[in-house]
Amino acid sequence: MRGKLIKIRKSQIPYFISGIIIFTNRFNGTNINYSIKYIVAGIWALYYLAVVISVQNNATRKNKKYEQIKSHYNLMIAPFVAFCFYSMVIWAFREDVTIENYTRLFSTILYLALAWGYASCGYYLFGKKSIDVLFYAGVTSYTLGSIIPLIFNYGVREIGLYLISAITGVNTAASYMMEVHDLTFAMGLFFLYYIFVENKKERSHIKKILLSFILIVLGLKRIEILALAVAIVSYWVVLRKGKTMKGRSIFFFLVFSMLTVGYVYIIWSGALEILATRFGIDFMGRLSYYSYARKFYKFSPLFLGNGYTYFSRYWGSLYSSGFRIGGYGVAASIHSDILVMFIEIGFIGMLIWIYYCFKYKTVKLNRRNGTAVGEYYLLATIYMFILYLTDNTSTYFITQMIYYLIPLAMGNISTININLKRNGVEMRNER
Repeated sequence: MRGKLIKIRKSQIPYFISGIIIFTNRFNGTNINYSIKYIVAGIWALYYLAVVISVQNNATRKNKKYEQIKSHYNLMIAPFVAFCFYSMVIWAFREDVTIENYTRLFSTILYLALAWGYASCGYYLFGKKSIDVLFYAGVTSYTLGSIIPLIFNYGVREIGLYLISAITGVNTAASYMMEVHDLTFAMGLFFLYYIFVENKKERSHIKKILLSFILIVLGLKRIEILALAVAIVSYWVVLRKGKTMKGRSIFFFLVFSMLTVGYVYIIWSGALEILATRFGIDFMGRLSYYSYARKFYKFSPLFLGNGYTYFSRYWGSLYSSGFRIGGYGVAASIHSDILVMFIEIGFIGMLIWIYYCFKYKTVKLNRRNGTAVGEYYLLATIYMFILYLTDNTSTYFITQMIYYLIPLAMGNISTININLKRNGVEMRNER
């Protein structure tokens, strides 16, 4: 598959096509069964598992890619394993826990493990190029599943009306077709990578930046624009000026600890509703959801949580039953991972999770893979945690897959690309 913009080698075509399938959550306004993506990702993950077993049985075959994947995968899955054991301990002392709680717990972690397994296989086969392969798969998916059907069904004029709706807040005929949340949020991670990391001499560098930005705009998620702005400003104001990665990671750990705890507090106290009314902020119906969720937690350091996936499973059952709040049916999720995590793993548990993501993992990646990998991961984590405030991206299959893949596929880089342009130093990428 050759062209001026997209260049996919023959050996990459099967992975590229599978990527299109995985990225397609909605086609021509119709939701696609999630089982399809899990099956496709599972096949590739099983293939990589066979590779792992082969490598384990033959120490002489171990290579840098295998060791790289093992290191990154363990760092990615570790907090979820901890959530699992913590939840089972809590549930051992509760009478309202059923088998469905356990199946939801294990399936949630399994689906994320499949996403990371699929990405691991791509990196093992294609190295750093796996980033581009999946980026183009996402672009192709959105073009075929949303842009072309929109033009075919409604005409080019509807795109303009759709973009205007970002300002007016009024949904158009195109809204449901174009708002593919998981893919849109993943494009934000690609955008940060292409701007801050990829060498400007790489093929179609500027075009990839523009393409990812266009898909972000068309995805029409205002929280994503805010998340990107915060991440980029954080990079220029703090990340580039900090002397050590440890110091920078501790700074952001403290900032986001205060931000997330403060956010949960203003929801619990009702202050968020007062602020929203005073300043005319539209939370798209979320405030009534947050108000309902208050009975599931106490704002106290002694609050231990209800167990990982407990509340998300409960909320899903409300959605399936047609439950209504304030006369309106509830959405499939409550749209705040921060609030949900607080309800599920508790006050101290959430702070430990934030510490792990911002401080522990950043320092580990910096030591093992170089400063640039640590910097990009910290940049991406800032972006992700802003999304967590008003969305449920912590379990989004595609977003979490790309969040894992890019730091992995970067290899070992000592200097981020913005610095390279200034110093004229070449990146030392593992290709």
